Amino acid sequence: MKTVAGIFDNKMVADKAVAELLDAGFTKDNISLIMSEETKKKFFRSTDDEANRTAKGATAGAAMGVALGALIAGLTAAGTIVTSGGALLLTGPMVAILSGAGAGGVAGGLVGALVRAGFAADEAGRFEEEIKRGKAVVVVHAESEEKASRAKVALQHSGAMLKAA
Repeated sequence: MKTVAGIFDNKMVADKAVAELLDAGFTKDNISLIMSEETKKKFFRSTDDEANRTAKGATAGAAMGVALGALIAGLTAAGTIVTSGGALLLTGPMVAILSGAGAGGVAGGLVGALVRAGFAADEAGRFEEEIKRGKAVVVVHAESEEKASRAKVALQHSGAMLKAA
């Protein structure tokens, strides 16, 4: 499996990336989102009712502003995990990778999970630092090199800072 990730400093750009990934044929099960609890508060200043409407209205090709919220609201694999760096919101396949690491109390749990997902240790450390700085990371789990290339194009087109494993 190939893994591609983009770093986002605002909801609008992250949302555009998720919408483009969905349009490119990826499903919510191929996409993970990692951000701190503080970033979640910054990105999602909506009421629960708005979040529910967002989740119900989002599909592939969704209007801007709803894809990211739907990704969070619509995934069964979502949760908050506490690491040495603080609480993290996780969605998608990264939940299983990080949970399997027993990251709840393990220093460097996020870095270890990112390394297991296929990223180099220095890149994983960079992602952790960017998350601490208030950015979000969207990780795409692609089954082939061709799909990884499509993910890279979608992330680049959306304006992400791009990294590939």
